[in-house]
Amino acid sequence: MNLYTCYNLKTSATITSLPDSGILFQLSHNSNKHGYDPKIGTPIVSVPCKVTGRNSRIIYQRPNYDRDLGTGQWGRFTYYSTDKEGESLDGTVVLVPPSGLVVGSSFLSSSEEWSTTGNQKNGVIHDRTSRGIMNHFIFATDDSLNINQVGNDIDVWYFKLPSKFLGWQSIVYRGQFKFDLSSFGGDFSKERQNPSKGLNIVEISCVKCNMNDGINIGFPLSETKGFDGTSKSFALNMTESSGWLKDPKNSLLEWKVLTQCEFIEVLSGISSIRILGDFTTWYECVSLDNVQLITSKPLKRFQVPICAQTTPDARRCTC
Repeated sequence: MNLYTCYNLKTSATITSLPDSGILFQLSHNSNKHGYDPKIGTPIVSVPCKVTGRNSRIIYQRPNYDRDLGTGQWGRFTYYSTDKEGESLDGTVVLVPPSGLVVGSSFLSSSEEWSTTGNQKNGVIHDRTSRGIMNHFIFATDDSLNINQVGNDIDVWYFKLPSKFLGWQSIVYRGQFKFDLSSFGGDFSKERQNPSKGLNIVEISCVKCNMNDGINIGFPLSETKGFDGTSKSFALNMTESSGWLKDPKNSLLEWKVLTQCEFIEVLSGISSIRILGDFTTWYECVSLDNVQLITSKPLKRFQVPICAQTTPDARRCTC
């Protein structure tokens, strides 16, 4: 792993936090000076710790070498760089398995602190059975209707993602948001479907974005060909041009396309994520499984565009 990010200036790096899983090592003297094995030197056990390797190189060792646990990232740590011109803010390194999975919920043993939000008060139930693509999953049942004069349910409920999905997740830019939905109760006939216009299959909020004014974004249900109650896998591309829209915070205005900076800023400070569970004007039971935030292969030596790296929260983005 190479933390050297400047091409023309001599820099040094300092580790400021350690990963929860695995161990960071300095390069051994022989590897650093001559390129000989063994590469592993002394472990980094406390922070702050200055990187001693040439070109600020370190080694990360997983407890289970190259094993993909299916639950997400192996860990993450932070560091800053210094050169003769000054000191950078902390950058984040996310250590992901070959699958690119950053964070996920497979519900193998529990509901993993998922909940619901909206007009649904029953919360989620964990089910250890298997039904088609659903294998150990959560589900929730609609318990309230609010039908307006034209026959639409104007209060809808969502699955609410737990804290492990929140915070700084810029690493998933250009990646995907995946999940599976199914239903084993309700009336998903065309007559009972809530109009997809105005409904988002996923909504993401960042309360600190836009100078603390907040930004809410959503992926329109209409862009996914809807959901009819049968098992369906969703894969939403995580770029500003893939269909995501920004909430104008005015019910009289249409949601509009985001800029690249706005989208990356939201991913840099996620405060909430929710997945639609209420698709009809009747009482439905909807199940959810295999929720994943997946990163893509990095472009050159970086994942987040350089124009959005001036600050960790992307507030000074110039893309």
